[in-house]
Amino acid sequence: MPEFTLVNLIAWVNERLPAWQQDTLRRLVEAGKLNDDDLTELTKMALAAHGIDSDVPTPVELTEDAELAETTKPAVRLSGLSDIQRVNALGSGPLRLTLEGINVIYGGNATGKSGLARILKKTCQSRDPGGPILPNIFEEDPQQPAAAKIDFMVEDEAFEVNWTDGTPADSRLRSINVFDSRCAAVQVERANRITYTPRILQLFGDLAQAVDGVAAKLREQIVALGEVPPEITALQLTEGTETEKFLSGLSKESRVETLESLCEITDADLDRLAELDRALSIDPVTGAESKEMQVQNLQELQDAVDSINDHLGSEACRRYEILIAERTRTKKIAEAARIAFEGNSDLAGFGTEEWCALWKAARLFSESHAYPNAPFPAVSEGKQCVLCQQQLASEARRRIQSFEDFVQAEAQKTATSASETVDGLLLTLSTMPLPKDVRRKVKEAGQAKTEVGEALRRFLVVAKIRRRQVVQLAADVGPDPRPGLPGKPILTMLIDGISSDALQLRRASENEERKKMVDERERLKDRITVADHVDAMKVEITRLKTLAKYQAALDDCKTQPITRKRRVAADIVLTGRLQAAFLKNLLSLGFGGSPVEYSLGAGEHGDHPVEMKLTPRPEVGLAEVLSEGERTCVALAGLLAELETTGSRSALVLDDPVTSLDHQYRKRVAERLLREATTRQVVVLTHDIVFLFLLRKYQADLKVPMIEASLHKGYRGDHGRVTEGPPWEAMYVKDRIKRLRADLDHARRALKDEGRQAYEGHAGEIYKNLRMCWERAVEEVLLNQTVLRFGDSIQTRRLAKLVDIAEADIGTIDREMGRCSDFEHDESGAVKADLPEPDIILEDIGRLDEWVKDLRRTRGRS
Repeated sequence: MPEFTLVNLIAWVNERLPAWQQDTLRRLVEAGKLNDDDLTELTKMALAAHGIDSDVPTPVELTEDAELAETTKPAVRLSGLSDIQRVNALGSGPLRLTLEGINVIYGGNATGKSGLARILKKTCQSRDPGGPILPNIFEEDPQQPAAAKIDFMVEDEAFEVNWTDGTPADSRLRSINVFDSRCAAVQVERANRITYTPRILQLFGDLAQAVDGVAAKLREQIVALGEVPPEITALQLTEGTETEKFLSGLSKESRVETLESLCEITDADLDRLAELDRALSIDPVTGAESKEMQVQNLQELQDAVDSINDHLGSEACRRYEILIAERTRTKKIAEAARIAFEGNSDLAGFGTEEWCALWKAARLFSESHAYPNAPFPAVSEGKQCVLCQQQLASEARRRIQSFEDFVQAEAQKTATSASETVDGLLLTLSTMPLPKDVRRKVKEAGQAKTEVGEALRRFLVVAKIRRRQVVQLAADVGPDPRPGLPGKPILTMLIDGISSDALQLRRASENEERKKMVDERERLKDRITVADHVDAMKVEITRLKTLAKYQAALDDCKTQPITRKRRVAADIVLTGRLQAAFLKNLLSLGFGGSPVEYSLGAGEHGDHPVEMKLTPRPEVGLAEVLSEGERTCVALAGLLAELETTGSRSALVLDDPVTSLDHQYRKRVAERLLREATTRQVVVLTHDIVFLFLLRKYQADLKVPMIEASLHKGYRGDHGRVTEGPPWEAMYVKDRIKRLRADLDHARRALKDEGRQAYEGHAGEIYKNLRMCWERAVEEVLLNQTVLRFGDSIQTRRLAKLVDIAEADIGTIDREMGRCSDFEHDESGAVKADLPEPDIILEDIGRLDEWVKDLRRTRGRS
């Protein structure tokens, strides 16, 4: 297998990387890590390479005779869990673990095993840490996260931490790996970063991290160099001048000599600037705009004069007087007619404007809705009044018809027409374009204190008076005398003249000579402006040149070459070792499925993830090909291979590691985990009793320390109670007898404290378990463990001891089991015998104990 050694790394660094990074590698190999003083010196070396001189030693490269010691992480082991709070329905604990060998914790469904696993997945290294841990759903939500106290050892030093869900756990616990079916899915289906790599590969990451540290210091110093001073950024220069181009293009390439030549201002330059200012003091654009505004205002005044002449001239005013007089005359005639008709109405107000409006509305309603096919008013037989909607009597029909006759009378129609004419006249006069402030308007037209301006002012003032006189006359108010209207001012020639001046000014603003003068003036002004800040500009040029050197040093801090080379090295060092260990573990687990291999994924900063792929079809996901059991097997082999490759000696926790595995895989996994327990602490949480017996079997063969514990259900919030030793189903006869005696002590207390009914519940359970104990004694003692429930084979070599089975033994067993059946709970409802007193039960247990001891003594002598 090819190797990648320190010699290869030194040769590559010395050939490809800057001298200061060569010195970085030397320091990492010799000291193991860098401190801030190292990073400060390396930063100075990086700057010195680009001309930033400082008191710094010359970089020293690492020679090929250097040696690299492999480093290993300290072993971290779990001591136990306690003070468990708000984790599903778990009680507070504690759970105690042995530090050596294998801990096997058996728990059936709903005993709290998954809750313990969730705590460890959150606090230790897990491919799938899971989401927030829920509290007991049968109790009120405490609105607080899960918590627990975790005891652990780092080598031989004990530690205790209080963990709360949602907060980072102690980083040292990350050395412990936790594995379950969900972790297996992630292990197989995704890219994963292994938690530790060989020292030769760590150097790549350390080197990349050191380069990043130098880059960070360079960035700090770049920030300290500052930015363009505000006095320079605030300069207002004309776009396109030589000075503006120089300023906008300031860079490390800018020359101080060029700046100085731009800032040489002579007396002749100053005299020329004054001359240009005088020549350009009149701005033709501004003058043109002023003239154009005067034209606009004059035109508005001319429009007002024309309108006044049309509407308020002597002839127009005489016509208004005639119309108003006609309105008054016809109104009087109409009033006389109204009075003549008023006898037809019992109500006052007949013929008034309000009454006429009501009558018009009635006509519209009749013709549009009520009686559209009949002339108004509809007064024929059977018709209703459109106002009161009552049937019309003959008198009412006559009266309504007389109302319409009044409205249609010529006098009323003539009065209405005359009134409408006068109303239209008043509306026209009120909307005439008369300026409110005559004096200001004349001034805006540029005619203040001119003959034309005075004529305009007089004309407009008189027009306002004449309009007021007409309005007063129409309102029957004693009108003011009507003044004579002055002659109409004619502004056409004045408007034409000013328009011509504006056009000339516009043309003058586009004159090429003037443009040249403006450009020359702006260039001179910009040079004078910059000359006032020449010292600041020189400082800025120096800063930019220095900044460019810092940036060049920062450009040397790219870590991509290191990452790419680490990929090559990892293919040789990590992937090769990992693949070999992976295949070895697959073989040890008896995996015979599709060929699987490890490969490196894309990396960054000297680090790469690893992922599993099918050897013949890497583009096909493992989950699409492998069964659930095969995926579990492959994932477990991968995890064990990673631990072996990285040299980790920390604990390994497995929650139901044989889920979905058949009996052959179970046997292989049990044996492999016992072998793993010879080098590290192993904790197995399982609900599989067969797997527990397999672990027990291989533990006896391999002589690995093995501690068994059991989880039990409690009341709603107290699951996960732990007792030392295996569950009842996995206990040996000796341990079962001890348990029966302990249960009998508990029954005695129940009899004393709670009464006969509570006692009988316990006593019935004891006889049930006593019968099971006799069954176990048949397997374990009488048949010498030749055949055991949950066993994986028949132990034929144990048959030799079975020649001494006597009729008396068979009779004893039959009799004692029958006695237990008489007293254990009978779920069919049949009548059972009264349960004996505690002393009698103790004698029944004692007969089993004596029978077991006698048979073992007899066989021991044979």
